[in-house]
Amino acid sequence: MTVSVIVPTYQRCRVLMDRCIPSIKTQTITDWECHVVGDGTDEDTVAEMTALCAQDPRFRFTNLPHDTYPEVWDIRWGLIGLTAINHGWDTAKGEWMTVIGDDDEYRPNHHEVLLAAAERTGADFVYGISTTFKEGKDTGQEYGGWPPGDGAFAAYMFRTSLPYRFALDCWDRGHAGDADLWYRMIEGGVKFHFEQVLVKNYHRNWP
Repeated sequence: MTVSVIVPTYQRCRVLMDRCIPSIKTQTITDWECHVVGDGTDEDTVAEMTALCAQDPRFRFTNLPHDTYPEVWDIRWGLIGLTAINHGWDTAKGEWMTVIGDDDEYRPNHHEVLLAAAERTGADFVYGISTTFKEGKDTGQEYGGWPPGDGAFAAYMFRTSLPYRFALDCWDRGHAGDADLWYRMIEGGVKFHFEQVLVKNYHRNWP
């Protein structure tokens, strides 16, 4: 069961190349492809991703035009990268899909644990536990729990064939893009499963 890893990115070349990409390469499950999608990102990222794709055919890179976002940060943060993620979703080749921020990192067991849980339970959406890092230190704050909902998902995988996309009108329904998607999936009857295993390091860059 091939996994498509989607990485939206914007002007964070070093953490992308030095933290995020290595964590994808070290997965214990090797049947994966990775599509890094730029939101009009910088030349350094373009150059390094072009070189990586030439060296490793498991990687693809697309640099889309930069989206325009609202000036108000409380609205802006919930929209950043959604177009890039949707492009990755539309072009994903794997049966399963997962999204990771360009500054975050998977634990080596991420794909293995979640795919095994999906196969065992028949779920459409499986998720585990992520721990939060701030300025390089583990804060002890964890995300992941039951029941599914906003704040439960930071380390997840779902069937690529699910008939959903991240919606740019998410704030009309009162949620940021990721939470809006989760709630629409819950309301639509998607089968969720929570696996109580630590599988991801989430690097928080806001207070």
